[in-house]
Amino acid sequence: MTTQKTPATSGPTEALVYVDHSQAVIVEHAVDGREVIEVLSRKPAETETAFDGRAVNEVADQDRIVVSGPAYARTDFERAYVAATHRPDRIVDVEHPTTRRGRTRRAS
Repeated sequence: MTTQKTPATSGPTEALVYVDHSQAVIVEHAVDGREVIEVLSRKPAETETAFDGRAVNEVADQDRIVVSGPAYARTDFERAYVAATHRPDRIVDVEHPTTRRGRTRRAS
């Protein structure tokens, strides 16, 4: 019988994903705590659906996914993620600053 050791983690795993329709930047932590940054570029003939699926596959095993980027790209990524994992509870949506144009906060 062989035994395989699984490295212990200090808690839930998390990935930060910045996504638009041409690339996805994924930041995760390795088992040893180092940050791992991966940039996925959309291939010239790749559909948006296939690209989102590829990005989802990179983070599907994470306990929490923080998603940032333009609203249209976040929504497409989040739909693909939920379709693949059935875990909408793992997504944390972050509004991109460009989607807040025209909104100003006035001091009272």
